[in-house]
Amino acid sequence: MSKKFGLDQVAVRLVKEAPLLSDEEISSPEDAVRILGDAFQDYDREVVGVVNLRSDNVPINMTIISMGTLNQSLVHPREVLKAAFLSNAASILLFHNHPSGSLEPSKDDIAITGRMQQLCMLAGVPVVDHIILGGNQSYYSFREKKILPMEQIHYSVDLNDVDLKVAEKEAENYGYKKTEKKSIKKSLEENRKKIASSQKSSGVKRKQETLIE
Repeated sequence: MSKKFGLDQVAVRLVKEAPLLSDEEISSPEDAVRILGDAFQDYDREVVGVVNLRSDNVPINMTIISMGTLNQSLVHPREVLKAAFLSNAASILLFHNHPSGSLEPSKDDIAITGRMQQLCMLAGVPVVDHIILGGNQSYYSFREKKILPMEQIHYSVDLNDVDLKVAEKEAENYGYKKTEKKSIKKSLEENRKKIASSQKSSGVKRKQETLIE
């Protein structure tokens, strides 16, 4: 009897947590920022989150994607987009707090905003704004300061412009270790050899069993 090998099938779902409550209706990004300002003004470390928006800019939900140190937080594109996809968001609003109270964006804040704008645009879920939250409901809006949108994305139409090594470099920037490269062709050839070897071994074994009988 042949042995069966399975490929696990999985499903990812959103899990609701305790909501941020407000006496006023939250029907715009500005409403969400006011609520977020109240909720995160007392944090002693940087917290990064995303507000997922409908096509009419009404907030669907919000999620915390990173909690860092006093003045730094790590933001990964996968975490930014995960809840957005599951929420069927049309766009997103990035936000994070500055425990120091200063609203001036750091170089990292600007770099992350530019990176997220490009990646999210490619994913079809554009970043409408990046908000830095301060104390007493003060905030800094990248869009209001006309920093967003940043550099526009240009899509390649020539095969010579496509360089997949760029993805490899980006992966290394996020801490992924470089592993042995195997092409699909090489993997298929190795699998064929394993199957052929297994079949050959099985044939010899069956032959030996027949001789014994």
